[in-house]
Order: sequence, then C-alpha cells, then structure tokens
Amino acid sequence: MKVENYSYDAFPSYDQKIDGVIELEGKKDNLRCRMKDVEYQDGCMIRFLFPNTILDEKRKYPLVIHVQGSGWYKQDMADHIFDFMPIVKSGIAYAIIQYRHSPQYHFPTQIIDTKKAIRFIERNADQYPIDIHQLYLSGDSSGGHTALMTLFTYNQGLFDQEKSILPPLKGCIDLYGVTNFLTMNEWYSKYHYDENSSLDFMGQGHTDEKSMAIASPINYIEQNDSLPPILILHGSKDHVVPFTQSVELYQKLKEKHFDVQLARVNNADHGRSIFYVDDVYHCIINFIKSHL
Repeated sequence: MKVENYSYDAFPSYDQKIDGVIELEGKKDNLRCRMKDVEYQDGCMIRFLFPNTILDEKRKYPLVIHVQGSGWYKQDMADHIFDFMPIVKSGIAYAIIQYRHSPQYHFPTQIIDTKKAIRFIERNADQYPIDIHQLYLSGDSSGGHTALMTLFTYNQGLFDQEKSILPPLKGCIDLYGVTNFLTMNEWYSKYHYDENSSLDFMGQGHTDEKSMAIASPINYIEQNDSLPPILILHGSKDHVVPFTQSVELYQKLKEKHFDVQLARVNNADHGRSIFYVDDVYHCIINFIKSHL
C-alpha cells in the first residue's frame, strides 16, 4: 500500500502480536555519524563528520575544526573517524583538516593551510549542517601545535596569505600538543626534539633556537589581549609529547588571566585507545556545550 505525503510520525507502525518475537525499541531522536570529504585546495581535503537524525535534516550543529596529528608528515585521514564518533553523536560536527605536509612543505605552511580551510568552511557553510557562529578549533599532537599557532595568531596577519577576517571562535581544544620546542627535552620522551620530525618540519638550516622559538605557540600568548576559552587534555604517561608541554602552556595562560582548563588523563599515553575514553569524551562535550 503506497503512502502519500510520507512523514515519520504519521507512518503506521506494525504492532500486531507475534509469538516468540524479540521486542526492541528504536529511538527517533538518536544521532548517527555520517562522513563527507571536500577538497578545499589542490591535494588537501576537509573530512566532515556530521551528526544525522531521521527527524531533522535541516538542523545546524556546532562545528569543531580539528587539525590531526602526524608529526607534521602526511596525515592518515582515517585515524580519528571513530575516536570522534561519540562526540559527533552528542550533536557536534567535526571538520578534520588535511594540510600540505613535511618534508615537502615546512613551517608555517600548516598554519597557513588551516586558516585557508577555516575560510573555505565559512564561505560554504550554507551547504552543510553546521552553525558557523558556534565554531571551535582543535588539534592533537603536532595538530595541537598547529591549532594553537592558528589560535594565537588569529586575525593578526601572521602566517596567513589572505586578509579577510576569520570567523570568531567559541573555544579551542588542545590534545597533547607541542607548545614550546625549546623545552621539549626537559622531561621524559621517546624522542629528542632537535632531530627527526622537527628537522623535516622546519627544514634544513632552520632548527636554531631563534627559529624554533618562532615556531613555538607559547611565544605568541603575550600578543593577545583576549582569547576564547581553552581546554588542554594530556596523558600523564605520554611518551611522545612530554606532559610538561601542557603544564607550561597552562601556567602561562593562567598567568595572563585567560580562561583555561587543564585535564590530566591519568596513565594515558599519546592518544590511541588508552586516551580516548568516556571521561575524555564527557570533558570535551561539556566544554563545548558550556560555551555555546
């Protein structure tokens, strides 16, 4: 029997008794996660993760623009799809940014690309179920570094190839990001940060103290009169980016009386399954929703 002018609420439910049937219950306002890839410049995409429900396809969701960590090398754009799904299912969209990577591209290309991606999202916001007025910035590891560099130089004409004003941010989430290259070796780590990825990220001949200071987010806090709220999360047993990087950032922001929270994820390592747990999800979701 064909149904004209279908709507979910009006559609009849088959509820006749069936012997032995297992009765389960659907939830009409349940959110699932769907994905859409969009190229914002040659060779670089934005991977959107959108909440989706059967009832309201026109709803607009807060958006977290996330820069994925990779040691500044080529990013695995599938790495965080499932990590962020519990946040997306709470009603928050994600846009994972792909940037031009080292060793082919050096600092500050990644910051330039992030700002370019943000402008692309703003210009095309009407095409997606996102509320551009509820915008957050996020990043993990080297992506945390890029997100912080983007935040601390936001609309200041630094590390930017365009003059148009970037949209306001409601907050920033730093997940175990690099904050100060000059103090990276002052706590335990598997790596020594004057070699390997830092060399490829900065380029040969650009790893002197002055250059590394220029690439360190912590040195750009002073030039800001105001910043949106910042949430820092870091595992206490992080073997890649020392926990002290987040402590240093937290203390500097507190000293300047900015709105900042630091969450220590006890016994967690550098991301992965031991980090992305319910407590972390609740912390991030509460931070985002408390600043809407």
